[in-house]
Amino acid sequence: YTVQAADVAGNTSSVTHRYNVYWPGWSNFYQPIDNGNVLNVAKAGSGIPIKFSLGGDYGLGIFAAGYPQSLVMKCDSKEPTDVIEETVTAGNSSLTYDPLSGLYTYVWKTDKTWANSCRMLTVKLIDNTVHTAQFQFTK
Repeated sequence: YTVQAADVAGNTSSVTHRYNVYWPGWSNFYQPIDNGNVLNVAKAGSGIPIKFSLGGDYGLGIFAAGYPQSLVMKCDSKEPTDVIEETVTAGNSSLTYDPLSGLYTYVWKTDKTWANSCRMLTVKLIDNTVHTAQFQFTK
C-alpha cells in the first residue's frame, strides 16, 4: 500500500510498503498425497488428484503465473514411500473447486517419460505461499 502526504507549505512525501494477505485455510495436501519427506509413488503418465483447501472458494485464478510446476529431483532411497491410492483419467491438467467438500482439486497430468525418476511438484499461490510434494514415478 502507498501513503502520500502533503502539508500546507507544499511539501510532499510518499511511502510504499508491500504486504501479503494469506488465505487462512491452507492445511497441507489431502489424500491421496502424503506430505513431508514422503515419496508419493505413482505410475508415470497417470493423472494425480492434488487436493487442498484454502478455507473457502477463492475462484479458479489462485495459482501464481507459471505454477504449478514440477522439477526433477534426486530420488532418496532413505525417504519413506507411499503408493498413490487414487488416480484419475486426465486429458490435461485442470483445477476445480467442490463447494460441498470445500476442496480444490488440481488434476496433475504426469508424463510417461518420467518413469524411473523423482519429481517435486511446487504449487505457488497468488498469496505468495509455496507448497510442495515429492513423487517417485514407475513404469
